[in-house]
Amino acid sequence: MKLGIESYRRILKTLIRLDDSAHKIALSFAVGVYIAVSPFFGIHTILAIVVSLIFRLNKISTIAGSWVNMPWSAPFVYYFEYKLGCLITGVHARFHLKPFTLEHYLESGRNAFWSIFIGSVITGVVLSIVFYFIVRYLIELYRRRKYVSTKG
Repeated sequence: MKLGIESYRRILKTLIRLDDSAHKIALSFAVGVYIAVSPFFGIHTILAIVVSLIFRLNKISTIAGSWVNMPWSAPFVYYFEYKLGCLITGVHARFHLKPFTLEHYLESGRNAFWSIFIGSVITGVVLSIVFYFIVRYLIELYRRRKYVSTKG
């Protein structure tokens, strides 16, 4: 999916016009954002659908939130989460190409994964809170303006 500024505008317009409460749309989007920064890259949309069904969230909003972390931004997001996880755990997993053994790659990968996972939990919570308030504000602003324009 090619996402430019115009695509983001369309997504925002779709979110704003959803027939649900501003709280539910913003909460659903925030949950999607949390999923987007999780280390489970490649299955974010599937996770968003499953979570939205389990918790009865707005599916469109949850899926849209899960698209916040796109392939071109993912390496930067995961690197930041890795560094944050290393800072918190004190474990600095170094991934070296040698020795060329399966055990080495599994052990190094496991250490790096846990650093990324811990970093993603913190990053996800912070970004989810931020996006919740931004999306809720935009929806309420749009709906107020729409209400005022239809009254006048």
